[in-house]
Amino acid sequence: MAKRILIYTNHYFPEQFKINEIVDWLSSSEFHIRVITCIPNYSGGKFYKGYGLKSFESHEKKNVVINRLPLIPRGNGNYFRRIFNYTSFFISTFFFTIYLMLFKRKYDFIFVHHTSPILIAISPIIYKIFFKTKMFLWDLDLWPDTLKNLEIIKSGILINILEYFVKCIYSFYDKILIGSHGFKEIVKERFNKEIIYFPNWAEIQIEKNLITEQINLNIPKGHFTILYTGNIGLAQGFKNVLKLINGLKNQKIHWIFIGEGTSKQTFIKEINKLGLGSLCSFVNQVPVSEIPNYCSIADAMFLSIKNTPLFSKTVPAKLQSYLAIGKPIIGLLGGEGADIIKKSNCGITDENNDISMFVNKIVKFISLNNSELNDMGKNGHNFYKLNFSSNIRKTQLFNLFKK
Repeated sequence: MAKRILIYTNHYFPEQFKINEIVDWLSSSEFHIRVITCIPNYSGGKFYKGYGLKSFESHEKKNVVINRLPLIPRGNGNYFRRIFNYTSFFISTFFFTIYLMLFKRKYDFIFVHHTSPILIAISPIIYKIFFKTKMFLWDLDLWPDTLKNLEIIKSGILINILEYFVKCIYSFYDKILIGSHGFKEIVKERFNKEIIYFPNWAEIQIEKNLITEQINLNIPKGHFTILYTGNIGLAQGFKNVLKLINGLKNQKIHWIFIGEGTSKQTFIKEINKLGLGSLCSFVNQVPVSEIPNYCSIADAMFLSIKNTPLFSKTVPAKLQSYLAIGKPIIGLLGGEGADIIKKSNCGITDENNDISMFVNKIVKFISLNNSELNDMGKNGHNFYKLNFSSNIRKTQLFNLFKK
């Protein structure tokens, strides 16, 4: 008989998160899957067109059921609106979990995709208590550490209370999956069972790197093009990115930023205030399948993350995508992400949070010839295939549910 898997996630297709591929992988095998998620509204803050209260239940395949529970959309993403967003979804998952317990067949496994907040990990515990189901938590956003490092919560007492709360949540899980080695030492202090290294990978469209359309953003001729893709939020540390762009304003560099996020409009305003608007192009979020088209016009890929103790242990998901795409990488980050760039010899990093020094490093970097840049890109691609490819993660995932 097919094993039954219950998946909890804050995000699911058409939102672009790795959980989409996990469901796809599992659905191609003998598993029966139910995905508990919300009406898609990330990151624009409004319900996606075609989705709403009427999209409560759908069947992607014969063995995949998707339940999109109601919630208050994120809106403009301010703190109060996000609190309503998180709380309303928690209430929905809580009552829907009780419904599953009373009226649906038992599930053999529960898999929780934790981005943010930790509330997504609570409702499955109710199910676990009654049915002793095996539970796995893929922990991609450590709480309360993220809140502390983003200075959302500054009270030491409140941080300690939340840490104890998270420790209690962890105790109900059988295994915790983490996206970076640096997370292990933190999780180990709160969890005494198995911790599994399960890093991110690039979407299949990125791995295939199929270019289907020629992109024209009217980039000035002869300019070195640096491309950023993904969320533009607090964790990415865009204050330092502003300093970096300003420090390089006299160089023939054009920056492209693709994506959305709570800090995007503020970032654009600051760019224009400094008179740097002509050096940058902003593109709204595009489907993953179109990312290779944009990467084809880039000379290098760029990523940044805030300089804090927690984020130095974080490996941004976009790093694996950049490696897979085979372009050299400029990383405004330290810690484990910087170590991967150095180890693979695919680009340059700023580990000392010294913007003026990194400006000089980038000036030298953009003077490299095409052969040197291409070699860096190939190095990254080869490193990706050996360490992060989707086939490696797929095999690891199936082994998890066979035990």
